[in-house]
Amino acid sequence: MISKKDGLVTAGLAILCIFFAAVYVSVSSCTRPLEDNPWACNYVYCQNGGRCDSAKCKCPTGFEGTDCSVATIEKFLGNWRMHVTYVGSDSAGLVGKDTTYISDWKATATSTTFFINRFDDNPYYNSVTCVLDTVDKNRFNMDTTAVLNMMYDHYRIRKGWGVIYNGDSISAWIAVRRLNATVNWQNDTIVLAATKL
Repeated sequence: MISKKDGLVTAGLAILCIFFAAVYVSVSSCTRPLEDNPWACNYVYCQNGGRCDSAKCKCPTGFEGTDCSVATIEKFLGNWRMHVTYVGSDSAGLVGKDTTYISDWKATATSTTFFINRFDDNPYYNSVTCVLDTVDKNRFNMDTTAVLNMMYDHYRIRKGWGVIYNGDSISAWIAVRRLNATVNWQNDTIVLAATKL
């Protein structure tokens, strides 16, 4: 026969077990990774082809922000004061030369490219295409396909890339090849520091 005291102890142990089980379930569900929670993305809305993963939007190249609503190229567009320094050249007299000019950067028809106009302070060197990096949203690469006027002048961008800092300054490295005044091919390396106007 079970005494009243034994019944109270058994009931107390049962309540204690239920309490610890409830605490364990609530703690384990809070510490469980969000991807295990099938409802984590219920109220997360991603734009421009973004997808929800662990309650956060994963944006495609060309878009950023908490909901992928911001076009990455927007920070590159506008007027820039370009400060160019020649750090390497086949022409010794050009090394160390500086020049400053204003360039206009425009949007293209895609979300991952933009144009640099008035490249190398030449009013005819327009639509130099830059492509956003697929990994680093602050970096771009210059397309080495020559613009028509550059081809006519025998001016080629061999390679080039740049990085934007704080949305208002850009550092870039560009290698170019051109025919010089003596009609010889000349290779130049340019370092560009641009500030947004």
